[in-house]
Amino acid sequence: MTTTISRRDFLKGSVAGAAAIALTGVTGGVFGLKADASESNGKILFLANTSSGPIYDFNIAYMDAWMSELGYTWEMVYGDSSNDPAGNLSAVKNAMTSDVVGIILCQDGGVANIMEEYPDLYVVGAATDMASVYDEDGASAACVDNDHFLGTYASGYASGVDTGKMYAEEIIEKGYKKVAICMFPSFAYPQYAIADETLRSEIASYNETVSEEEQIEITEETTVLMFTNLDDNFFNEPENQDLDAIIGLCGGQAFLYAPMLTAIANGTANPNMKLLTSGFENDADMMADVCSEDGIVQGLYVPNFECLFSSIVMLDNALQGTPFADYEQSEVLDGTLIKITDREIMENIINESPIASADITKLALSVEDGKQYFVRYNEDATYSALKELMASDTFTEKGYN
Repeated sequence: MTTTISRRDFLKGSVAGAAAIALTGVTGGVFGLKADASESNGKILFLANTSSGPIYDFNIAYMDAWMSELGYTWEMVYGDSSNDPAGNLSAVKNAMTSDVVGIILCQDGGVANIMEEYPDLYVVGAATDMASVYDEDGASAACVDNDHFLGTYASGYASGVDTGKMYAEEIIEKGYKKVAICMFPSFAYPQYAIADETLRSEIASYNETVSEEEQIEITEETTVLMFTNLDDNFFNEPENQDLDAIIGLCGGQAFLYAPMLTAIANGTANPNMKLLTSGFENDADMMADVCSEDGIVQGLYVPNFECLFSSIVMLDNALQGTPFADYEQSEVLDGTLIKITDREIMENIINESPIASADITKLALSVEDGKQYFVRYNEDATYSALKELMASDTFTEKGYN
Protein backbone atom coordinates (compact mmCIF):
# COMPACT_ATOMS: atom_id res chain seq x y z
CA MET A 1 0.00 0.00 0.00
CA THR A 2 1.35 3.42 -0.96
CA THR A 3 -0.04 6.54 0.68
CA THR A 4 0.39 10.06 -0.63
CA ILE A 5 0.29 12.75 2.06
CA SER A 6 0.28 16.42 1.16
CA ARG A 7 1.82 19.10 3.37
CA ARG A 8 0.17 22.47 2.98
CA ASP A 9 1.70 25.86 3.49
CA PHE A 10 1.13 26.06 7.21
CA LEU A 11 2.21 29.01 9.31
CA LYS A 12 0.50 28.62 12.67
CA GLY A 13 2.99 27.27 15.17
CA SER A 14 5.39 26.26 12.40
CA VAL A 15 8.77 27.87 11.98
CA ALA A 16 9.17 26.52 8.45
CA GLY A 17 5.61 27.02 7.20
CA ALA A 18 6.60 28.93 4.06
CA ALA A 19 5.92 26.54 1.21
CA ALA A 20 3.73 23.59 0.33
CA ILE A 21 5.66 20.34 0.49
CA ALA A 22 4.70 16.93 -0.87
CA LEU A 23 5.58 13.70 0.90
CA THR A 24 4.96 10.65 -1.24
CA GLY A 25 5.76 6.97 -1.31
CA VAL A 26 5.17 6.10 2.33
CA THR A 27 4.65 2.36 2.29
CA GLY A 28 3.18 -0.18 4.66
CA GLY A 29 0.05 1.80 5.54
CA VAL A 30 -0.24 5.39 6.72
CA PHE A 31 3.16 6.39 8.13
CA GLY A 32 4.30 2.78 8.16
CA LEU A 33 1.41 1.23 10.03
CA LYS A 34 -0.51 -1.95 9.28
CA ALA A 35 -1.18 -2.34 5.58
CA ASP A 36 -3.93 -4.92 5.99
CA ALA A 37 -7.11 -2.93 6.72
CA SER A 38 -8.93 -6.12 7.74
CA GLU A 39 -6.70 -6.29 10.83
CA SER A 40 -7.34 -2.68 11.81
CA ASN A 41 -9.73 -1.27 14.39
CA GLY A 42 -10.22 1.61 11.96
CA LYS A 43 -8.38 4.77 11.00
CA ILE A 44 -7.63 7.82 13.14
CA LEU A 45 -7.24 11.22 11.50
CA PHE A 46 -4.74 13.58 13.11
CA LEU A 47 -5.47 17.22 12.21
CA ALA A 48 -2.09 18.89 12.71
CA ASN A 49 -1.21 22.52 13.30
CA THR A 50 2.41 22.08 12.24
CA SER A 51 4.05 20.64 9.14
CA SER A 52 7.65 20.52 10.32
CA GLY A 53 9.85 20.74 13.38
CA PRO A 54 10.48 18.65 16.50
CA ILE A 55 6.84 18.32 17.58
CA TYR A 56 5.83 17.25 14.07
CA ASP A 57 8.55 14.58 13.99
CA PHE A 58 7.62 13.43 17.48
CA ASN A 59 3.92 13.18 16.68
CA ILE A 60 4.64 10.93 13.72
CA ALA A 61 6.86 8.60 15.74
CA TYR A 62 4.52 8.60 18.75
CA MET A 63 1.38 7.99 16.72
CA ASP A 64 3.13 5.22 14.80
CA ALA A 65 4.01 3.49 18.05
CA TRP A 66 0.68 3.81 19.80
CA MET A 67 -1.57 3.23 16.78
CA SER A 68 0.36 0.08 15.93
CA GLU A 69 0.02 -1.10 19.54
CA LEU A 70 -3.72 -0.35 19.64
CA GLY A 71 -4.50 -1.73 16.19
CA TYR A 72 -5.43 1.43 14.28
CA THR A 73 -4.13 2.96 11.10
CA TRP A 74 -3.80 6.72 11.04
CA GLU A 75 -3.24 9.65 8.75
CA MET A 76 -1.79 13.12 9.28
CA VAL A 77 -3.88 15.88 7.71
CA TYR A 78 -3.22 19.60 7.81
CA GLY A 79 -5.58 22.20 9.19
CA ASP A 80 -6.21 25.66 7.82
CA SER A 81 -3.28 28.06 8.31
CA SER A 82 -5.60 30.62 9.94
CA ASN A 83 -7.58 28.03 11.89
CA ASP A 84 -10.59 28.84 9.70
CA PRO A 85 -13.55 26.53 10.44
CA ALA A 86 -14.35 25.97 6.77
CA GLY A 87 -10.72 25.20 6.01
CA ASN A 88 -10.43 22.69 8.85
CA LEU A 89 -13.67 20.99 7.82
CA SER A 90 -12.45 20.81 4.24
CA ALA A 91 -9.19 19.19 5.36
CA VAL A 92 -11.13 16.52 7.24
CA LYS A 93 -13.53 15.96 4.33
CA ASN A 94 -10.66 15.52 1.90
CA ALA A 95 -9.12 12.83 4.09
CA MET A 96 -12.37 11.07 5.04
CA THR A 97 -12.70 7.41 4.18
CA SER A 98 -15.20 4.79 5.29
CA ASP A 99 -12.84 3.30 7.87
CA VAL A 100 -12.25 6.53 9.84
CA VAL A 101 -13.50 6.10 13.42
CA GLY A 102 -12.01 9.05 15.29
CA ILE A 103 -10.22 12.38 14.97
CA ILE A 104 -7.50 14.08 17.01
CA LEU A 105 -7.66 17.86 16.53
CA CYS A 106 -4.78 20.24 17.19
CA GLN A 107 -6.91 23.21 16.12
CA ASP A 108 -10.28 24.38 17.42
CA GLY A 109 -11.71 26.10 14.35
CA GLY A 110 -14.80 24.29 13.10
CA VAL A 111 -15.09 21.62 15.79
CA ALA A 112 -18.88 21.93 15.73
CA ASN A 113 -18.92 21.83 11.93
CA ILE A 114 -16.84 18.65 11.87
CA MET A 115 -19.01 16.97 14.48
CA GLU A 116 -22.20 17.97 12.68
CA GLU A 117 -20.85 16.55 9.44
CA TYR A 118 -19.65 13.33 11.09
CA PRO A 119 -21.83 12.81 14.19
CA ASP A 120 -20.76 9.22 14.75
CA LEU A 121 -17.06 9.96 15.03
CA TYR A 122 -15.32 10.50 18.35
CA VAL A 123 -13.29 13.71 18.54
CA VAL A 124 -10.57 14.70 21.01
CA GLY A 125 -8.31 17.74 21.18
CA ALA A 126 -4.53 17.77 21.57
CA ALA A 127 -2.19 20.65 22.44
CA THR A 128 -4.99 23.18 22.15
CA ASP A 129 -7.19 24.82 24.77
CA MET A 130 -10.18 24.46 22.43
CA ALA A 131 -11.32 28.01 23.10
CA SER A 132 -14.10 27.69 20.52
CA VAL A 133 -15.57 24.91 22.67
CA TYR A 134 -14.87 26.05 26.21
CA ASP A 135 -15.38 29.79 25.90
CA GLU A 136 -18.93 30.62 26.91
CA ASP A 137 -19.69 32.29 23.58
CA GLY A 138 -17.44 30.03 21.51
CA ALA A 139 -18.59 28.99 18.07
CA SER A 140 -18.40 25.32 19.09
CA ALA A 141 -19.61 25.68 22.68
CA ALA A 142 -22.39 23.16 22.10
CA CYS A 143 -19.74 20.43 21.79
CA VAL A 144 -19.06 20.58 25.53
CA ASP A 145 -22.17 18.44 26.11
CA ASN A 146 -21.67 16.18 23.09
CA ASP A 147 -20.73 12.74 24.38
CA HIS A 148 -18.59 12.17 21.29
CA PHE A 149 -16.34 15.12 22.19
CA LEU A 150 -13.75 13.83 24.65
CA GLY A 151 -12.00 16.97 25.86
CA THR A 152 -8.48 18.24 25.32
CA TYR A 153 -5.27 19.32 26.97
CA ALA A 154 -3.71 22.73 26.43
CA SER A 155 -0.28 23.49 25.01
CA GLY A 156 1.00 24.40 28.45
CA TYR A 157 -1.30 26.10 30.93
CA ALA A 158 -4.94 26.20 29.89
CA SER A 159 -5.30 29.64 31.45
CA GLY A 160 -3.34 32.65 30.26
CA VAL A 161 -3.43 33.87 33.86
CA ASP A 162 -1.09 31.05 34.89
CA THR A 163 1.18 31.69 31.92
CA GLY A 164 1.40 35.39 32.72
CA LYS A 165 2.21 34.70 36.36
CA MET A 166 4.93 32.23 35.40
CA TYR A 167 6.71 34.77 33.20
CA ALA A 168 6.33 37.53 35.78
CA GLU A 169 7.98 35.32 38.40
CA GLU A 170 10.84 34.54 36.02
CA ILE A 171 11.40 38.22 35.19
CA ILE A 172 11.57 39.11 38.88
CA GLU A 173 13.80 36.17 39.76
CA LYS A 174 16.27 36.89 36.95
CA GLY A 175 16.48 40.57 37.85
CA TYR A 176 15.51 42.03 34.47
CA LYS A 177 14.65 45.74 34.71
CA LYS A 178 13.34 46.51 31.23
CA VAL A 179 11.42 44.01 29.09
CA ALA A 180 9.26 43.91 25.99
CA ILE A 181 6.53 41.43 25.11
CA CYS A 182 6.01 39.83 21.69
CA MET A 183 3.15 37.45 21.00
CA PHE A 184 1.17 35.59 18.37
CA PRO A 185 -2.18 37.23 17.51
CA SER A 186 -5.00 36.84 19.99
CA PHE A 187 -7.47 35.70 17.31
CA ALA A 188 -5.48 32.47 17.11
CA TYR A 189 -4.25 32.35 20.72
CA PRO A 190 -6.72 34.22 22.93
CA GLN A 191 -5.01 33.04 26.10
CA TYR A 192 -1.84 34.87 25.08
CA ALA A 193 -3.70 38.18 25.35
CA ILE A 194 -4.74 37.18 28.88
CA ALA A 195 -1.15 36.18 29.66
CA ASP A 196 0.07 39.58 28.41
CA GLU A 197 -2.44 41.41 30.59
CA THR A 198 -1.67 39.24 33.63
CA LEU A 199 2.09 39.62 33.25
CA ARG A 200 1.77 43.40 33.17
CA SER A 201 -0.55 43.38 36.18
CA GLU A 202 1.77 41.15 38.19
CA ILE A 203 4.77 43.38 37.47
CA ALA A 204 2.75 46.50 38.34
CA SER A 205 1.84 44.93 41.68
CA TYR A 206 5.47 43.98 42.29
CA ASN A 207 6.59 47.55 41.53
CA GLU A 208 4.34 48.82 44.31
CA THR A 209 6.34 46.80 46.85
CA VAL A 210 9.88 47.86 45.90
CA SER A 211 11.96 50.99 45.63
CA GLU A 212 12.08 53.01 42.42
CA GLU A 213 15.52 51.61 41.57
CA GLU A 214 14.19 48.04 41.85
CA GLN A 215 11.11 48.58 39.71
CA ILE A 216 10.65 46.80 36.39
CA GLU A 217 9.63 48.56 33.18
CA ILE A 218 7.56 46.80 30.52
CA THR A 219 7.44 48.69 27.22
CA GLU A 220 4.01 50.06 26.48
CA GLU A 221 3.16 48.27 23.24
CA THR A 222 3.01 44.50 22.85
CA THR A 223 4.38 43.50 19.45
CA VAL A 224 2.17 41.06 17.55
CA LEU A 225 3.95 38.47 15.40
CA MET A 226 1.75 37.27 12.55
CA PHE A 227 3.47 33.87 12.57
CA THR A 228 6.60 35.50 11.17
CA ASN A 229 9.92 36.53 12.68
CA LEU A 230 10.22 39.75 14.64
CA ASP A 231 10.82 42.56 12.17
CA ASP A 232 14.36 43.93 12.20
CA ASN A 233 12.91 47.45 12.44
CA PHE A 234 11.84 46.61 15.99
CA PHE A 235 15.34 47.46 17.17
CA ASN A 236 15.38 50.77 15.32
CA GLU A 237 13.02 52.08 17.97
CA PRO A 238 15.03 53.75 20.76
CA GLU A 239 12.91 52.20 23.52
CA ASN A 240 13.84 48.71 22.29
CA GLN A 241 17.59 49.24 22.14
CA ASP A 242 18.28 48.87 25.85
CA LEU A 243 16.04 45.92 26.69
CA ASP A 244 17.18 43.42 29.27
CA ALA A 245 14.84 40.78 27.91
CA ILE A 246 12.03 39.93 25.53
CA ILE A 247 9.16 37.70 26.60
CA GLY A 248 7.95 35.59 23.68
CA LEU A 249 4.34 34.48 23.93
CA CYS A 250 4.69 32.38 20.83
CA GLY A 251 5.51 28.83 19.79
CA GLY A 252 9.18 28.50 18.92
CA GLN A 253 12.15 30.62 19.85
CA ALA A 254 13.19 30.97 16.19
CA PHE A 255 10.63 33.74 15.72
CA LEU A 256 12.69 35.91 18.07
CA TYR A 257 16.13 34.34 18.42
CA ALA A 258 17.51 35.15 14.95
CA PRO A 259 16.37 38.82 14.91
CA MET A 260 17.76 39.32 18.42
CA LEU A 261 21.06 37.73 17.42
CA THR A 262 21.28 40.01 14.38
CA ALA A 263 20.45 43.14 16.36
CA ILE A 264 23.09 42.36 18.97
CA ALA A 265 25.65 41.73 16.24
CA ASN A 266 24.71 45.02 14.55
CA GLY A 267 24.99 46.98 17.79
CA THR A 268 21.34 48.07 17.76
CA ALA A 269 20.41 46.09 20.87
CA ASN A 270 21.72 45.55 24.37
CA PRO A 271 24.51 42.95 23.95
CA ASN A 272 23.28 41.25 27.13
CA MET A 273 19.62 41.07 26.04
CA LYS A 274 17.93 37.75 26.86
CA LEU A 275 14.87 35.80 25.73
CA LEU A 276 12.25 33.90 27.73
CA THR A 277 9.83 31.97 25.53
CA SER A 278 8.17 28.64 24.78
CA GLY A 279 8.51 25.94 22.18
CA PHE A 280 11.53 23.91 21.14
CA GLU A 281 13.76 24.00 18.08
CA ASN A 282 16.28 21.26 17.34
CA ASP A 283 18.56 23.52 15.31
CA ALA A 284 22.08 22.86 16.62
CA ASP A 285 22.96 26.51 17.18
CA MET A 286 19.74 27.27 19.03
CA MET A 287 20.07 24.18 21.21
CA ALA A 288 23.64 25.17 22.05
CA ASP A 289 22.50 28.69 22.99
CA VAL A 290 19.76 27.78 25.48
CA CYS A 291 20.83 28.59 29.03
CA SER A 292 24.50 28.67 28.08
CA GLU A 293 26.67 31.18 29.92
CA ASP A 294 26.46 33.81 27.18
CA GLY A 295 23.31 32.50 25.52
CA ILE A 296 20.38 34.65 24.48
CA VAL A 297 17.69 32.17 25.53
CA GLN A 298 17.71 31.99 29.32
CA GLY A 299 14.33 30.38 29.88
CA LEU A 300 12.52 27.91 27.63
CA TYR A 301 9.12 26.54 28.59
CA VAL A 302 8.25 23.53 26.45
CA PRO A 303 4.78 21.96 26.41
CA ASN A 304 5.74 18.30 26.60
CA PHE A 305 4.92 16.49 23.38
CA GLU A 306 4.19 13.33 25.39
CA CYS A 307 0.96 14.86 26.69
CA LEU A 308 -0.58 13.51 23.47
CA PHE A 309 -0.85 10.30 25.48
CA SER A 310 -3.96 11.57 27.28
CA SER A 311 -5.81 12.20 24.00
CA ILE A 312 -4.96 8.72 22.74
CA VAL A 313 -6.24 7.15 25.97
CA MET A 314 -9.53 9.06 25.85
CA LEU A 315 -10.10 8.22 22.20
CA ASP A 316 -9.27 4.53 22.52
CA ASN A 317 -11.49 4.08 25.56
CA ALA A 318 -14.42 5.57 23.65
CA LEU A 319 -13.78 3.53 20.52
CA GLN A 320 -13.51 0.31 22.53
CA GLY A 321 -16.77 1.09 24.33
CA THR A 322 -14.96 1.17 27.67
CA PRO A 323 -15.05 4.76 28.98
CA PHE A 324 -13.67 5.49 32.42
CA ALA A 325 -16.26 4.77 35.10
CA ASP A 326 -15.47 8.11 36.78
CA TYR A 327 -15.50 10.21 33.58
CA GLU A 328 -18.49 12.56 33.48
CA GLN A 329 -17.90 15.38 31.01
CA SER A 330 -15.24 16.73 28.70
CA GLU A 331 -12.86 19.38 29.97
CA VAL A 332 -9.62 21.13 29.11
CA LEU A 333 -6.62 19.99 31.13
CA ASP A 334 -3.36 21.82 31.66
CA GLY A 335 -0.61 20.46 29.47
CA THR A 336 2.64 19.69 31.26
CA LEU A 337 5.55 22.11 30.82
CA ILE A 338 9.21 21.20 30.65
CA LYS A 339 10.87 24.23 32.26
CA ILE A 340 14.40 24.62 30.95
CA THR A 341 16.06 27.16 33.22
CA ASP A 342 19.68 26.02 33.28
CA ARG A 343 22.13 24.29 30.96
CA GLU A 344 22.10 21.00 32.84
CA ILE A 345 18.36 20.64 32.26
CA MET A 346 18.80 21.51 28.58
CA GLU A 347 21.53 18.92 28.09
CA ASN A 348 19.37 16.33 29.79
CA ILE A 349 16.39 17.11 27.55
CA ILE A 350 18.59 16.88 24.44
CA ASN A 351 20.22 13.59 25.43
CA GLU A 352 17.68 11.76 27.57
CA SER A 353 14.28 12.76 26.17
CA PRO A 354 12.53 12.38 22.79
CA ILE A 355 11.95 16.13 22.47
CA ALA A 356 14.91 16.89 20.20
CA SER A 357 15.19 13.54 18.43
CA ALA A 358 11.70 11.95 18.33
CA ASP A 359 13.40 8.84 19.74
CA ILE A 360 10.55 7.05 21.49
CA THR A 361 12.93 4.72 23.33
CA LYS A 362 13.51 7.79 25.53
CA LEU A 363 9.88 8.36 26.52
CA ALA A 364 9.18 9.38 30.10
CA LEU A 365 6.20 7.03 29.93
CA SER A 366 6.91 4.02 27.75
CA VAL A 367 4.23 2.31 25.71
CA GLU A 368 4.37 -0.66 28.04
CA ASP A 369 4.03 1.47 31.18
CA GLY A 370 1.31 3.55 29.58
CA LYS A 371 -1.00 0.57 29.10
CA GLN A 372 -2.14 0.74 32.73
CA TYR A 373 -4.12 3.91 31.93
CA PHE A 374 -6.27 2.23 29.24
CA VAL A 375 -9.42 0.41 30.26
CA ARG A 376 -8.80 -2.19 27.55
CA TYR A 377 -5.66 -3.27 29.45
CA ASN A 378 -6.69 -2.41 32.99
CA GLU A 379 -10.36 -2.58 33.98
CA ASP A 380 -9.56 -0.56 37.11
CA ALA A 381 -8.09 2.37 35.14
CA THR A 382 -9.68 5.72 36.05
CA TYR A 383 -9.98 9.21 34.64
CA SER A 384 -8.74 10.61 37.93
CA ALA A 385 -5.53 8.57 37.59
CA LEU A 386 -5.00 9.95 34.07
CA LYS A 387 -5.47 13.49 35.37
CA GLU A 388 -3.04 12.82 38.22
CA LEU A 389 -0.49 11.64 35.66
CA MET A 390 -0.88 14.86 33.69
CA ALA A 391 -0.39 16.92 36.86
CA SER A 392 2.57 14.87 38.11
CA ASP A 393 6.30 15.28 37.43
CA THR A 394 6.28 12.45 34.88
CA PHE A 395 6.09 14.77 31.86
CA THR A 396 8.11 17.62 33.42
CA GLU A 397 11.87 17.98 33.09
CA LYS A 398 12.12 15.75 36.18
CA GLY A 399 10.70 12.82 34.22
CA TYR A 400 13.92 12.48 32.23
CA ASN A 401 16.43 12.26 35.09
